[in-house]
Amino acid sequence: MGWLTNKAAAPLRNRGEALACVPVKNRHVREQRLDSGEVVLLYPVTVRPWMAAAARWLGAGDAPPRTAKLQLDRLGSAVWSMLDGQTTLRRMAAAFAEKHRLERKEAEIAVTQFIRELGRRGLVGLRGESPPGGR
Repeated sequence: MGWLTNKAAAPLRNRGEALACVPVKNRHVREQRLDSGEVVLLYPVTVRPWMAAAARWLGAGDAPPRTAKLQLDRLGSAVWSMLDGQTTLRRMAAAFAEKHRLERKEAEIAVTQFIRELGRRGLVGLRGESPPGGR
């Protein structure tokens, strides 16, 4: 019954391990900066196979690749600009707390929830540890 079982879930990380991770931007994501300083992310969206099959069956043919947009607010844009592929979540949260006058814990929660949402959309990934000489 292997085909009915769920895929093995990734091991849950404790808070310390999660904050030691380095978020990395997806290389397929393009960004546009608005005059207001906010960032708009443009990223490819894949059509689910069953939807593509239904479209072909209905005579629509293969749909061209779709691009989705996500406009970040001022705070989201600030976090996005900190994503350099070297800085850990812990350091990002500390910088965010200092800049926006937040408690450390509050900033950690805000930054990690934002990165989690970007990860859910496939816009960022997490690398387990910072590279040698990383921040």
